[in-house]
Amino acid sequence: MSASAHIITAVIGSGVLSLAWCFGQLGWIAGTASLLIFAVITWFTCILLSDCYRSPDPVTGTRNYTYMQAVKANLGTLRSNIY
Repeated sequence: MSASAHIITAVIGSGVLSLAWCFGQLGWIAGTASLLIFAVITWFTCILLSDCYRSPDPVTGTRNYTYMQAVKANLGTLRSNIY
């Protein structure tokens, strides 16, 4: 829920002033289609972020309370001897 709220506020915060003008330029069909496409993209990123909250399994995995914990759990730590 928190990740969804952050994504929604980021999208609304940056585009609230130009949204009406953009949809006015696109028209009814293209504007509605683009709104639905962006809604699906936002929904998909919410799913990805909520899956990163518990790693490696979304149900039984350990909780990642910070961004760095989620990065280390999903990507691992930095190795200095990469060949």
